[in-house]
Amino acid sequence: MKNFRYCRSVHFVSILRLLFYTALLHGCNKHDDSPGPVDYSDYTFEAPSVTGNTYYIDPVNGSSDGDGSLSHPWRTLQEVVEGNLICYYSENEEAAGGYEIVNEGAPVKGGDRLLLRTGYHGYFKRNVFIFFDWLTIEGGAGEEALLSQFRLEGSFAKIYLNNVTIAKDCYQGEDNYWEADAINRNSDACVYLRADDFWGDAGEIKLRDLNLMTTENTAGWTAEEWVEKAAGGINVRDVPGVEIIDCRLLNVSMGISFSDDSEDGVAVGNTIRNYSVDGVRLISNNLYFAYNTITDCYKVDDNHDDAIQSYTVGAEGVGTGILRNVVIWGNLIIGTTDFDNPLAGSPQGIGCFDGFFDNWIVENNVVIVDHYHGISFYGMHNGTIAHNTVIDQVPGNDISPWIMVHDHKNGIPSANCLVVNNIAHRTVSAGNQITTEANFVLRENDIEDLTQVFTDPDEFDLHLKGSVVNQEYIIDQGVYKEELESCHHDKEGNERDEFPDLGAYEYIP
Repeated sequence: MKNFRYCRSVHFVSILRLLFYTALLHGCNKHDDSPGPVDYSDYTFEAPSVTGNTYYIDPVNGSSDGDGSLSHPWRTLQEVVEGNLICYYSENEEAAGGYEIVNEGAPVKGGDRLLLRTGYHGYFKRNVFIFFDWLTIEGGAGEEALLSQFRLEGSFAKIYLNNVTIAKDCYQGEDNYWEADAINRNSDACVYLRADDFWGDAGEIKLRDLNLMTTENTAGWTAEEWVEKAAGGINVRDVPGVEIIDCRLLNVSMGISFSDDSEDGVAVGNTIRNYSVDGVRLISNNLYFAYNTITDCYKVDDNHDDAIQSYTVGAEGVGTGILRNVVIWGNLIIGTTDFDNPLAGSPQGIGCFDGFFDNWIVENNVVIVDHYHGISFYGMHNGTIAHNTVIDQVPGNDISPWIMVHDHKNGIPSANCLVVNNIAHRTVSAGNQITTEANFVLRENDIEDLTQVFTDPDEFDLHLKGSVVNQEYIIDQGVYKEELESCHHDKEGNERDEFPDLGAYEYIP
């Protein structure tokens, strides 16, 4: 299987080394109880092996009286789940080993695969669904298996969902999809994963190659309809070890959210297009968010929209906690691709306003927004912001994005951070206890014509030109930091040398 350098041929020496050196160089504010850095250097997405049987589910040709065989498939996934045809475990302190078997004797067990054929499979909802061998739920090759929601809310583990479309508007019931309690209670997200102490622990969920949407076409929606009808994409709460790989999210309110204790979460290679709240919220420790595309914010209410947002929640509320060990790497953010859209929004890029954010790494990202906040941290310790390209989507107006590391809102200064080798449109600013080196600011150098620097900024192509401006200010003008992985490779995996170029892309003649 391909690893996290799978689609860009990126050869990372070690994300662990990057995290380690960042902490070592800037670590005087580290907390004794800080969790250790996360090693993503050898991260590989591994599709679980099917060690048991394959069962077939076919809404068109199947039957509730089938046996799950190729010749006699079951009808829908919802019927299989609600018909108690799957054997799983629940936590029970009084049972042997602390787990109690449920539906003993049912045909489907951990290690098996449920292969879904084209058609509507209902909705999936379980409170208890624990496996010790992975259960695979997978759309067949060339098939279009549809669900109206996938929800795990309670205690669950080792479930792999692959190649399925989840569209809220395909719900079949008496109520409108945005009003039906069956697929909206507690959350309207297309995929909702939440642990609940009442049922037990949860973790280890893999989501890959999913199409997630409220509906396929929102062309005629008003702002009010977006507020009323738009569903969330993927909402993960208190569930560690969730992997979200190569999914496509379309026409959603919130895109992807990791919150509470959802540590060790991974989101790689996903696309979020047309969102009306935030593209992403990263509100947990130990997260890896890489090579994702977030584009086309819709402004429909008073929410201050962010492509990527984070904030802490401590004992005294928002802004009183600490979030540690988050990597934001190689992502593409575009405010809007359609200025003719009357609801086109102007989101903040990466907005982290209520720290503290400890040991965060933000490297090789491209941010194209018409907003002041390109990359902003209010309360950052031991962090790195390097080799990012942050430009104004509407050059020439009074609004253009900056890179900023500010004091916490409570006045405690940010400290022990490195801001280096970035290209920003407006300013690069940081406090006295922060190192800033070799950053190039377009506005300070009177560069409003972005075609002097980039290949085709109107089409969001920010590869560097071999121009006179770039030769003087950007190409080979970076400072080399051995400990920074972005000093070794750019956003696309191209090698950098001891004289790295500024920004996310290395110039290739």
